[in-house]
Formats: sequence, structure tokens, C-alpha cells
Amino acid sequence: MSNAPAERRKSKRREILEHFSFYIQIPKLGPARHRVHDVSELGIGFIVESLGVFKLAMDEKCELHLYLNQSLYLPLKIQVMRQEEHGDTQHVGAVFLDTQSNQYQTFLSLVKFLDQLSEFGQEA
Repeated sequence: MSNAPAERRKSKRREILEHFSFYIQIPKLGPARHRVHDVSELGIGFIVESLGVFKLAMDEKCELHLYLNQSLYLPLKIQVMRQEEHGDTQHVGAVFLDTQSNQYQTFLSLVKFLDQLSEFGQEA
């Protein structure tokens, strides 16, 4: 038997490889960049560094900018479903809201692209 925690998401998680420079910014927390841990069709996991007074609360709804590079981002709406504080960091799991928007549909295309890359892409 495995001691791994049971998966709670209803869709497959895709860990973000270090080969990509994806990061997020949450306008209400200021201009800081935060690392994306994983994505799925339904949600996103990320780490908020250097907490101070900048924290997200359970069930909080806010806008998130998913940056694909230094200047291109997708604005998405999220709701915090899990948050754990570890020292000066906060590990957050959130679900996407407004799933009928064009931005969210574009995000789904990105997730499909990541799946195809992990299946067919090759590292040099």
C-alpha cells in the first residue's frame, strides 16, 4: 500500500517543468511573481513567497495573471480552496472561476499543449 496522500482533484495535475518560465502574479497582492507548481483543467497550485501581510484566505476569490513569458499573460479568476503556510511561504490550491470566458478556453488549450509536449516532445 502506498503512503501517498489521496488525489483530491477531479482532473489530472500537470507539474510545471522547469523548462517553462510560467509564473503568476496576483494583482491584489502587488507586483511580486509567484511560482506555479501545477495546473489542471479545473485548478492551479502555486506558492506565494515572502508572505508578510500579503496572504490569500480560504474561499477568497481574486484575479490571477498566468504569465507565459515576461510580457504575455492570461487573466483568470480563481477561488482559493486550499492554503497552507510554511514559514514565509503560502502553498495555495485554487479552482478556476468564469470557465466560459475566452481566457479560460485559451488556458485549456495551453493544458492540452502541455500534455502533447510531455508525450511527444524530446529534450536535447
